[in-house]
Amino acid sequence: MTLERALAPLMTIGGFCNLAMFEYPLGQPRTYVSCLYGLAKWSLLIYFYYYPGYIYSFQIERKMFMADVVSLLTIILILVSMCRFKELKMCLRELAIVDHTLEALGTPKEYQRLRNWIIRITIGWIVHVFYQLAYNYYNLLFYLKNDINFTEFVHWTYVMFLNCYPSYVIALSALISAAILGLVLYMCIHLLCKLFLLTLCVKMFTE
Repeated sequence: MTLERALAPLMTIGGFCNLAMFEYPLGQPRTYVSCLYGLAKWSLLIYFYYYPGYIYSFQIERKMFMADVVSLLTIILILVSMCRFKELKMCLRELAIVDHTLEALGTPKEYQRLRNWIIRITIGWIVHVFYQLAYNYYNLLFYLKNDINFTEFVHWTYVMFLNCYPSYVIALSALISAAILGLVLYMCIHLLCKLFLLTLCVKMFTE
């Protein structure tokens, strides 16, 4: 198992949220497919949902809501993530080289353990999404104070999901960044410890 394969579950979800490129097979980014998918999805979302919301907020309410700011920040975040994906892959390759160095110094690879943690993080994010939807739906039922039919259920689920979707993307981006940063810190600490012990042993035997 490689480092990229260990991070694959989180990066796959990131690909569907336009935070990473689709890769098939693993290690070969499909740039055109990813860009077309992101362009088509966000064009439809902005035209049919977010843009009417902006018009309602600015022209009718004369206010700017937090959801409007979050959606704009999400679009900027996605553009930055897509443009910096090549640098991210280079960073992962360099981390793999560092990991090989640690293995040569006696530290075993823990890719399976890392993959298990990544799967747990991904499941936690999915649970958070469904929990947020259920919580918002409960508040909606409490606000309406009456039963709704299946059509209204689908409509309000669609509205609540799209309203919270930018925050889900931002949360996923934070998880990806935290996972990679934690991996970097983990490898750096182990490498520094190994180098310190190696330097200490050299000094002991040379004196």
